[in-house]
Amino acid sequence: MKHTDLEKLNRKNFRAIMSALSMPGVVKKISPLYNSGFLALSSVLLYNEVTYFYSGDENLSLVSDICNPKKQTAKMADYVFSDQINNDLLSIAKRGTFINPEFSATLIFACKNFSGTSALLSGPGIDSEKRVSLPCDIEFISILKEKNSNYPLGVEIFFLNQKNELLALSRTTKIKVS
Repeated sequence: MKHTDLEKLNRKNFRAIMSALSMPGVVKKISPLYNSGFLALSSVLLYNEVTYFYSGDENLSLVSDICNPKKQTAKMADYVFSDQINNDLLSIAKRGTFINPEFSATLIFACKNFSGTSALLSGPGIDSEKRVSLPCDIEFISILKEKNSNYPLGVEIFFLNQKNELLALSRTTKIKVS
């Protein structure tokens, strides 16, 4: 078995995650953990004081064993992972409260690629506007806009494609379908 320096891998991926989130619409590459982007992301994001929900076929037990996060329902989880883009998971994800906006969810959706709905992004981290293709339908974008309409409440979204590339949308990102 090949040796993996998990700490080094996590530092590198953490920088990619933060860079993608701070510059919505910019694609960042992550390094997979045992050929899995989900394992790599969950290794960075999950620890023993957070909760997660996973919908899919991949085995995340390795990260559960290492990081010891608590499994939770999709409605209550801090991190929601899904093998496919799912409007229902987005609809029920928690978005924090005015007293505790940080008690919101971060959603990570796997997708084949980033082609799909053409959108114009604006907001913090974006120089004027940025045209992107989002791998989701218009209904997903509508739900996301509603979910993030009352800042500081909202969710963060990561799309992870098959090339282990990330595209992120923060709760402050404004989206116009074009």
